[in-house]
Amino acid sequence: MFPFGEDECRIRSLHSPQNFSLLRRIALNALERESSFRRSIRQKSRRAAMNDQYMLSVLAASLPNLILS
Repeated sequence: MFPFGEDECRIRSLHSPQNFSLLRRIALNALERESSFRRSIRQKSRRAAMNDQYMLSVLAASLPNLILS
């Protein structure tokens, strides 16, 4: 159910759990916004880990519409 293995995570001290929770949420939202590869979040995550070009497209999809020069 959890695509990033939150149950197995051993981060439990100070603000680390909240910080990593925020990072996971940002990554999940970026994967959901990317629409060129219509697959599950797990498949998108694995493809982004293996393919740098796809990772860049996921990151670009997560940014607001910016004019890149």
